[in-house]
Amino acid sequence: MLARYDLSRLRTRRQLALALGTNEQMLEFVLAFQPPPDPVPKAGTEGALVFWIPAFLQHKIPKRNKSRGIRLAWEPTLLKAEYKKLGRYLGKFFHYKLDQFPHSATFGYVGGRNIKGNAQAHCGHKHLLVVDIEAFFPSITRTRVEALFLECGFSDEMAELLGRLLTIEDALPLGLPTSPVISNAIFLQADRDLTKLAQCYEATYTRYSDDLSFSGDGALPEVGEVAAILENYGFRLAASKMRRSRRGQAHFVTGLSISEPDQPHAPRKKKRRLRQELYYAQKFGLRDHLARMGVNDERVVQEQINRLDGTVKFIAHHEPALALRLRPQWTHVLQEAMAKPSYAPRNQSGVPFYIAIDEAEYAPPSGKVLALGLSVSQHPDRLLSMANDVLQDTLSDLWAAGDQAAIEKRGLHFNDATPDLRLRYVEALQIMPFEGYVVMGPLNTFSDYEATYLRLLQAVIKRRLMAAESQFVQFVIEKNSKVSELKVRSLIQNAVNELKLEKNRGPRFAHVEFVAKPNLGVSVPDFLLGILGDYLKSKSAAPGRPEPRDRLLFERLRDKYRLILDVEPWTEYSRRRPILPWEAGVAPLETR
Repeated sequence: MLARYDLSRLRTRRQLALALGTNEQMLEFVLAFQPPPDPVPKAGTEGALVFWIPAFLQHKIPKRNKSRGIRLAWEPTLLKAEYKKLGRYLGKFFHYKLDQFPHSATFGYVGGRNIKGNAQAHCGHKHLLVVDIEAFFPSITRTRVEALFLECGFSDEMAELLGRLLTIEDALPLGLPTSPVISNAIFLQADRDLTKLAQCYEATYTRYSDDLSFSGDGALPEVGEVAAILENYGFRLAASKMRRSRRGQAHFVTGLSISEPDQPHAPRKKKRRLRQELYYAQKFGLRDHLARMGVNDERVVQEQINRLDGTVKFIAHHEPALALRLRPQWTHVLQEAMAKPSYAPRNQSGVPFYIAIDEAEYAPPSGKVLALGLSVSQHPDRLLSMANDVLQDTLSDLWAAGDQAAIEKRGLHFNDATPDLRLRYVEALQIMPFEGYVVMGPLNTFSDYEATYLRLLQAVIKRRLMAAESQFVQFVIEKNSKVSELKVRSLIQNAVNELKLEKNRGPRFAHVEFVAKPNLGVSVPDFLLGILGDYLKSKSAAPGRPEPRDRLLFERLRDKYRLILDVEPWTEYSRRRPILPWEAGVAPLETR
């Protein structure tokens, strides 16, 4: 399947836009971006004020040591989902194209690897050398990015196009979802050479982004040797951030202590402070403890609660033995204070969110499953317009296959759609502005239908409302004679009210409308459910045969499924943890 991600087959700007699920006009707008963005409203042709939305927003992030200044990070505003998709595609492409990618010593920006794994490789070693690369991302110029793609078989035109798309001010920018995978690909040969250098000293080498670590029980490489390899590949060491240590001293790799041979540990100072804070919070009460620290403003109190919650989770994650004591203790403190972690609305938009919901039944190898599909968008007019175009083009096609009368009666309904219509609509869905979600669980008996439906909705509704930071959310839900509309309305309204009481993110108001097919408003979740269902029951192709159509349709939309949740057991599937067909040995929908 990796060969499917051979991006070097793309030859034109139009083909790149289609692969990303956008159009040439939007791609051109992003390519033409020149910082800094102009925040000043411009006069329209008829005197109206037109606000220019830049393709990227610049964020100035203070460094931990303020004397070292700030970091500039760039956030895509118009093609955020497309950049995430391209980052995933590039990861698969480089894995397919480059030998040993991602390198075994690389722990940053690689799925399944993290700071804990990076530190684990050095646990128990007597000596440690940690160095940083100076201006890691900015050192990777547009010219180097273009050269990488040329080496990977891209045409001159496509290499130049991708070089422009993936860089800002002719350098790899911090913040773009594509920058990490590009940096790992460009640094691949340097990782190989640094690994060989470490092996010469019988030492261990790992890298987490721009943080290089060498450890061992004997001599370690000289800093000059490391610097020479980096300079050979156009990088330089940050001289002020070089650190040597030995066991018994502050022996840290990516923030975790490696002094013990068994596993990395959270810093003792952090654990000691947390124990002290939890002790006083239990003794005096959480709010009184914070007041003694001079924290009285309710907003700052909530920030401190969030900080403590994050610290508990950090230490519990890295030290499971401590988690058995810390988590119950922190839960008790919160319960006594009638408090909980909460994140107040940040940018509550005036533009409404529209959430469409449909349902389907699946038949995995064991049992039966009910699934709810949700599509979330702030652009319902575009979704309806594009869906209507597909439907009308099909109905007006004199030679279209299938039962045209059924299609006209039922609209864009997956079960009535022909393979040609499914493909046509899936191609439209690729560029539609929405996010897709599916939640599913075992349906034991027909009498359990309503309870299962409500359970599934309950499992996702608060998270979706929290993400819909708007004044208003409109629900469009397909009618279902087996489910009480009153119970659905009550469940949604209760979730809205709970978020308000918690002072959490979420909309101020929500309205629920039940509709029947043909209604294009529910065609998006209907197709999300249909495409996923066919993918899950699909069979692998025989050796030498093409990939089945059902799997290819799902792959076209895989990035549109932001989350697929199996509630029993609670398992979340996403881009980082992809769901597999039932035959693959993983039965996410099996009734257990």
